[in-house]
Amino acid sequence: MNPELQRYLNDHFAGSEGAILLLTDLISRSEDLEEKRFFVELKAQIENDRLILAQVLEAAELETEPTVKAAGKLTAKASHLKLLWEGMKPDELGHFEACEMLSLGIQGKRLLWRVLAEIAPFHPGWHAFDFHELERGAERQRDAMEAQRMKVARRVFAIATPAP
Repeated sequence: MNPELQRYLNDHFAGSEGAILLLTDLISRSEDLEEKRFFVELKAQIENDRLILAQVLEAAELETEPTVKAAGKLTAKASHLKLLWEGMKPDELGHFEACEMLSLGIQGKRLLWRVLAEIAPFHPGWHAFDFHELERGAERQRDAMEAQRMKVARRVFAIATPAP
């Protein structure tokens, strides 16, 4: 067992937990049907990626660490409190920052898949995983999330045009 690998994978597993909690909140607060649909689809994709990561852990004969999972939930909840303070309604700063956190997290997941593709030859149990395709999927998620983030930025940071 490689403790560094176990910790690295568990950190990403915990991060996915935080993303799912954040998306659940964004879905419940979204008033725009297109935006809500986007978050629902993204949440399903992240849940699927999380299942794959659990399979990767299992194939490497590594376990999810309950303490890391708990720490991930605690960190997610602490971040969530900060976002609530900023305001999580669709046109408030917390909503934008939530989108930014998701964008950064998805980029981190892309880098995770890239690292796993690099070290996969040293883990015979990983031959069934297409880490390159998982990385491409994360790139698509990141690009879509970035477009959503910019859309929210325009709403949150728009400067009102003075009346003539």
